[in-house]
Amino acid sequence: GLKEDRFDIGFCSMAEREGEIGFTPVGREKLVVVVPKGHPLSYERAVDLEQAAAYPQIFYTPNSELYTGKVKKRPVVDRMFEQAKLNPKIAYEIEEDGSMAGLVAENFGIAIMPEIPILSQLDVDVVPLRNQDQQRYIYMAQGKEKYHPPLVQKFAEYVKRRGM
Repeated sequence: GLKEDRFDIGFCSMAEREGEIGFTPVGREKLVVVVPKGHPLSYERAVDLEQAAAYPQIFYTPNSELYTGKVKKRPVVDRMFEQAKLNPKIAYEIEEDGSMAGLVAENFGIAIMPEIPILSQLDVDVVPLRNQDQQRYIYMAQGKEKYHPPLVQKFAEYVKRRGM
């Protein structure tokens, strides 16, 4: 929509190799363990990867367009398990956060994902991830070579000042 002039500004993950769009980091979300309500891990104050690895996982697809910083999220989660020398049991692979949380709510597995607002509306429990500090970055996106009306420019400056 930004490229087609349908939108002046978007809030999203960073898309690599998008030369026409500029991305400014404006927020971040930490990664957490999301489990169905009443799951055995629901009662923990924090969960480490070894505990999480004991359960079927819902992972991002390898080609998911969701990013943590400039790195696709799947490799970040893969690397977390790899560094802990753990092999998670991947039950399902999905591209989108909301769909992932929905599968968790329906008891298809657990997930390591960003702590997003929709989680409070689903039948899931959110448990902090122990000994991990991975985060998802949220970007304000704008066309690089596009005209931005003064109101849009003011809004973008406001967001930048209030951001991270």
